[in-house]
Amino acid sequence: MSDDWKIQRDRKGCLKPGCPLPTSSAYFAVLEWLKDEDGGDAVRCTRRDLCDACFRDHEQRCSAEAPPIFWRAVRKSTGSKEPVLDLQSLRALFDRLGNVDDDRARALRYFCALLLLRKRVLKMVKPRTAEQERADLVVADPKLKEQDPIPLFAPAIEATDLSTIKDELLAAIGENVGAEAGEQADE
Repeated sequence: MSDDWKIQRDRKGCLKPGCPLPTSSAYFAVLEWLKDEDGGDAVRCTRRDLCDACFRDHEQRCSAEAPPIFWRAVRKSTGSKEPVLDLQSLRALFDRLGNVDDDRARALRYFCALLLLRKRVLKMVKPRTAEQERADLVVADPKLKEQDPIPLFAPAIEATDLSTIKDELLAAIGENVGAEAGEQADE
């Protein structure tokens, strides 16, 4: 099960000469679902970090039907290269994942919702429809009162995989796994 959750990181770096990504204080983290090179049906999830200019180029290459799934990350100003996730970017990632028809994207959206609930960006609401009654979690944005509540279904995971999934989710969104990440997220 944990192999299904593996989010690989593109470690090649940008091929564009003079790309400022290694020294940028802010950058875009992009998730892509790519078919494996072996020609089979296997799909892998890859995270790439892009500077502003590289992200604009990437965004222009994407079709309108399949916009990129991304969030904006910021490095700590204390000289550390550890990225810090802002809640607006996580909220935007949550919305974009709603447009992807993939089990892993739905599961990642569920976990994003849990983080957003903890930070009070989203709130739990009572179900209003039959579909919402079947959902494991129904959330709404308190700032967008006209928006319909969003039903979310918990992914099928084993209790033994929870720690691995947590670490992979934190790695995907650029958080540090450990005590420092919890402190930073609470700021």
